[in-house]
Amino acid sequence: MTTLTLTGVTGKLGGMTAKIISDAGIKTRHLARSPEKAPRRKNSEIFESSYDKSEKTIEALKGTDILFMVSASENPNRVQQHKDFIDAAKIAGVKHIVYTSFYNASKKSVFTLGRDHYETEEYIKDNGFIYTFVRDNFYIDFFVDLCLHYNEIKGPAEKGKVSAVLRQDIAEVIAEILKSPEKWKNQTLNMTGPQELTMDEITETVAKYTGKNIKYINETVEEAYKSRKVWEAEKWEYDSWVSTYMAIAQGEQSGLSDDIERVLGRKPTSLSEYLKQKI
Repeated sequence: MTTLTLTGVTGKLGGMTAKIISDAGIKTRHLARSPEKAPRRKNSEIFESSYDKSEKTIEALKGTDILFMVSASENPNRVQQHKDFIDAAKIAGVKHIVYTSFYNASKKSVFTLGRDHYETEEYIKDNGFIYTFVRDNFYIDFFVDLCLHYNEIKGPAEKGKVSAVLRQDIAEVIAEILKSPEKWKNQTLNMTGPQELTMDEITETVAKYTGKNIKYINETVEEAYKSRKVWEAEKWEYDSWVSTYMAIAQGEQSGLSDDIERVLGRKPTSLSEYLKQKI
């Protein structure tokens, strides 16, 4: 019998995926750094584990055939944490890793965190795992939350387009992959919404559905760094926040994929459809 192990179950995407899998009646093992914070779901056991290669993590992974690996929380040591966890998975005998990566990840990604994802993908492949990489574009829900919270989006995206995707759609895709992992062996799937949208188009659409005055402010790179100084953060965090919009301006986040439809048999959810559900 195949043993399926899930990480990230206390987070948004991992939690959504875990719920879908649990509701489908599939038995799983859930890993969590703080097990007491992990939701108790039917058909699942919870094991304590971090993104490291400690004996505790290796033991938690032993017997796993398919590992769903959500990328670690953003931090300057994330790539090393990923590598340590992948090392632990190899020692434990894991066969197949399903990893949440990033759209157009490469060693030269404008979006700084895209480079982390590329390095992680390469490490998984170099270590001989069967892999499935689910490359998420920026989330529709992230941009909508910015609009609702601040009544604006601001950043140096210029007129660039992003094929933003709904997080729930990605969770459903991952669940389908985990149900039939053989079908998706050694594949990279690109998660995009059904439209390429500018920041102006996103804010105008949210304004239309909410009745609020929501605008896009096209900052220069220098203005973007300055405006984000209202939040105390480290340099790598400022770089990641600003490069989100720089990547859009340079076309890295445009382009449409049919991979969601290929997996789910339906079109991905559009911004307007999501707003109809939410507002």
